[in-house]
Amino acid sequence: MTLSHARFAIMAAFLLAFANPMAHAFAPASTDAADIPDPTAKKISGSKDYVPLFGIRASVTSGFTVAGFMAVDAGLHVEKSKVRKQVEAIKPRIMDAMRMAVTSYANGPYRDGYVPDLDILRARMQRAVDKQLGKGSTQVVLASVIIFNAD
Repeated sequence: MTLSHARFAIMAAFLLAFANPMAHAFAPASTDAADIPDPTAKKISGSKDYVPLFGIRASVTSGFTVAGFMAVDAGLHVEKSKVRKQVEAIKPRIMDAMRMAVTSYANGPYRDGYVPDLDILRARMQRAVDKQLGKGSTQVVLASVIIFNAD
């Protein structure tokens, strides 16, 4: 047996030994987890018209330093199935528009140490969504707004 054949045999034995555990490590996710990014999202609303948009984060600045960050979990109430399909198709664009709206609020009218004005925040997010989908097609619903201090 030559050196290259020995290397091949060792590599083959190595791959076969670890092939089974590797197959389980990369198993596809179940369809339930793939449909909803956060399994707790459906607990907010059992409605089929609710589209969860979780994980919107923005840093909060105070002066020239980062004082913390704002975490917003929201969703869209979409009554028309055609618009719901459009929301799913352009979800990254909608998330980006909402993230920009949260960032502009967190670094604009919001002041570190105060309670955020949810009416202003929701209105900014609604305006961002309306630019993507058209006015009146959806309604932004805030699930939670949490401020984390850097301290």
